[in-house]
Formats: sequence, structure tokens, C-alpha cells
Amino acid sequence: MNNIDQYPMTAAVTSLPEFADHRTARALFGLSRSYLYKLTTERKIRSVSIRKVGALKGRRLFDCASIRAFLESAAVGQ
Repeated sequence: MNNIDQYPMTAAVTSLPEFADHRTARALFGLSRSYLYKLTTERKIRSVSIRKVGALKGRRLFDCASIRAFLESAAVGQ
């Protein structure tokens, strides 16, 4: 019996992700892709671009903690 046989083949999500692409961020927070990029440009939320060396295109990931902090500050301001 392998060690892998001891564990079920299903996984449960127990917490929110640390980083999310624009589709996941939209599903989690209801913010559009363009608004996420605008907030990033205005330095209101953090994001990182992941790409291979020499590649022109990559993957932009948004920091979920910074999005939650932004939403919290917006809620306090109201």
C-alpha cells in the first residue's frame, strides 16, 4: 500500500487564496478585471506578474489580502 492510498482523492478548500487571477477575484469579491487593474495602477491593491524569462505574456495575480483591506477601508469610509 502506497502512502497516497491513505488519503482520500478529494480536497476541500479550507481558506481563501492568498493570490487570485482576475476571474477568481471577480468571483470572490465582485470586482471587474478593469477595476482590479485600475486599483493596482492607483496602488490601492497589490498584484504580481508571473512569467517565464523572456516571455512577453504572463499571468497577473492579485493579492487577496490587499483587496480585503481595500474593501474594509471603503466600508469604514461610508
